[in-house]
Amino acid sequence: METLNTKNFRFAEFEIDGIKRHLLRNGEPVSLNPKAFELLLVMVESRGDVLTKDDLLDKVWPDQIIEEGNLKVHISTLRKVLGQSGNDNRFIVTVPGRGYTFVADLEDRSNGEIVVETHQYSTIVTEQSESVEDCEVDQRKHALVARPAHALITRKRAVMISLSILVIGAGLVIWLYPRSNQVSTVQIESIAVMPFVNENGNADVDYLSDGMTETLINSLSQLPSLSVKARSSAFQYKNKAAAPKQIGSDLNVQAVLFGRFIQRGDDLTLFLSLVDTRSETQIWGKQYNRKLDNLLALQSEIARDVSESLRSKLSGAEKLRFARNPTENVEAYNLYLQGRFHWNKFTGDGIKTAIKYFEQAIDKDKNYALAYTGLASSYIVLGVNGHMPVTEARPLARSAAETAIVLDDQLAEAHLVLGANKLFFDWDFDGAEREFRVSMQLDPGSAYPHQLYSYVLRSQSRFDEAIAEAKKAHELDPLDLVVYDDIAAGYRMAGRAADAAETNKKIIEMDPYFADVHVENGYANSFLGNHAIALSEMNRALALSNNNDTHIKAGIGIVHARAGRKADAQKVIDDLLAESGEHNVSPLDIAFVYSVMNERDQAFEWLDKAFAERSPWLIELNVNPDWEPIRDDPRFQEIVRKAGM
Repeated sequence: METLNTKNFRFAEFEIDGIKRHLLRNGEPVSLNPKAFELLLVMVESRGDVLTKDDLLDKVWPDQIIEEGNLKVHISTLRKVLGQSGNDNRFIVTVPGRGYTFVADLEDRSNGEIVVETHQYSTIVTEQSESVEDCEVDQRKHALVARPAHALITRKRAVMISLSILVIGAGLVIWLYPRSNQVSTVQIESIAVMPFVNENGNADVDYLSDGMTETLINSLSQLPSLSVKARSSAFQYKNKAAAPKQIGSDLNVQAVLFGRFIQRGDDLTLFLSLVDTRSETQIWGKQYNRKLDNLLALQSEIARDVSESLRSKLSGAEKLRFARNPTENVEAYNLYLQGRFHWNKFTGDGIKTAIKYFEQAIDKDKNYALAYTGLASSYIVLGVNGHMPVTEARPLARSAAETAIVLDDQLAEAHLVLGANKLFFDWDFDGAEREFRVSMQLDPGSAYPHQLYSYVLRSQSRFDEAIAEAKKAHELDPLDLVVYDDIAAGYRMAGRAADAAETNKKIIEMDPYFADVHVENGYANSFLGNHAIALSEMNRALALSNNNDTHIKAGIGIVHARAGRKADAQKVIDDLLAESGEHNVSPLDIAFVYSVMNERDQAFEWLDKAFAERSPWLIELNVNPDWEPIRDDPRFQEIVRKAGM
């Protein structure tokens, strides 16, 4: 039995919001995992009472076998969050041999709200009907009216309780917060899906909560009438407490979907809650109880239910799309989710682990197109980021992408990865543009085809269009700083270094620890003649990357060269070559430094090596301003011709 608690308590500088399940300090959300919050709420509600360890385990972890050490960890977490340490006994006190008690002065600000209890986490049915006679009540989900907050029952509370009894007796459905299975009366046009909370506390199934979230984001983003914020923006809030209103402001969305799930053996329970970001009221909610082998059908059902709760009118094609599962093999789907989980770590090792899972998923289902797109995107990332030679990554990526297209030519991800292969590995701008446009049509809510299409446009000197596409990607994914930084890169290559520097400044305000923006800001300030700032920014980026990013080291050489410090630039090159035996050093980076130094013979020696390796970023041969000093050389034009650009 779980209480849908509508109570609100204040103590010291803290406030507990039982509805939104938030702990606030001076009005600001405090990061707290769900079980720690439940533990705090139970203790606060029993202020002054000594709760034994068994009491707390039964209330917070019902029907679960939890070690006592887990409870101690959560108690310790709460004390740290509350700023309680040493002999400080302001809040939680340990009673030796008995248990724990909460002792702080407490202000109950519940205002007589009714507490609702439901069995097995059931939610209250609130289907709308044309008349009282048409209403039906699921007897299994009747709400139980709990005792009032204080001993004295005010007239207002007495009326509320009497009315509740009358409503239940008449067989009506009552409207209580949180409302469940209710369709919004307002057309929602923008939404963010927050990362589902894994309430098992077991990191081994994080891939499942993350995968279910990502699948829902991808499904909903295909609705042309709905703006869905991309995964990378939504996952900025993972394991963080943030009020719906704050999320709405950050992401510019009307609604936020929260989810939490519990897995017990083969049983999966999922709770969803759709909240209006302006009023912070719940406008829809539902509980799903399924077996794990019904996970695929559940994903389709959730997408359909959420779209209907948003009053989105689904076309016949969209209904079919929601009903169609990418695979009928649950084991293959599970392996795919694990692959995506490791892919999203975006490290060389993470991507290589993801490949193994995608291959296993394909072994389970040879027709699993989505698994092939995961495989293709993995090889593309490894090739572009220098973790695998392009000559090896290119055919593997192309084969996987083309197989995905053959299996499902209506899959947006398939066209996206084929377009990326054409862009970075084939240097085929026209082919890449066609694929990205198809991907946009099939998945209008995804930022990535717009981001990659901006690369196509700027590589063809179509700068205004490129910046517009980068801004569109940023609008869809406002917290993805890589996407945001592409706007600055577009400005720089268009010769608008001042605009690039101003954009970089805004990104740094969002996250001063994002290394890439300091690199881009270093380049921009170098063009503006602010060489000291440029060098400082590059060194800042290098420190943030643990001093082992050879691309940033080459950037330092470029800054020295543009400032006329050729000896310093040459030392950077010498150092890079000395460590090339331990780290991969791109010949393109060496060529860049020599180009800005206007050391032409050396520049072309290394540029030829980069061409032989089919360096992906040669797509910017015609536009990257670092090539300006040698662009008039016939050897440069010959490379452009051979590259088909």
